[in-house]
Amino acid sequence: MNLRLLGLVVLIAFVSFMTWCGYDYGYNQAKGQQIQSYQEKIVQLTTQADAALERERAVNVKLVELEASYLDKQKEIQDNANHTINEYRASNLSLRDSLKSKQCPAVLSNVASTTSSGDAETTGGLLDTDVEFLIRQAARADEVTEQLEAAQQLIKQDRELCNGQG
Repeated sequence: MNLRLLGLVVLIAFVSFMTWCGYDYGYNQAKGQQIQSYQEKIVQLTTQADAALERERAVNVKLVELEASYLDKQKEIQDNANHTINEYRASNLSLRDSLKSKQCPAVLSNVASTTSSGDAETTGGLLDTDVEFLIRQAARADEVTEQLEAAQQLIKQDRELCNGQG
């Protein structure tokens, strides 16, 4: 009977050991697969992050180029306006005849011109200050147009970056 009891204890110990080994093997294998899936996920996320950083760097380079282009255009517009005004002042640039200041006909009496309240009655066109004002306003309109175009390009770049197309 002792021998049977001893055999039964050995059998129970052997079955317990084999069950524990099987469980441990399965646990270790599942843990290894989990670690491997985590490592694959880390590699995938790292690749996506690197791609996003490259897109962002490319967009930043484009933004710097856009800003430089915008500033160059602003300077060009301002220089063009100043050049146009200087050319007009130097009489190298003339207005159309319909816009030029005209003197009143000599038929009007001297008294009528002395009682007039200013240049509006003696001229029928634009004065030099008016021309300069209009040139400056046209330059300002060009600047606003450039600002709008630059803003549109920035919005386009931002949307491309957000959509992952940049």
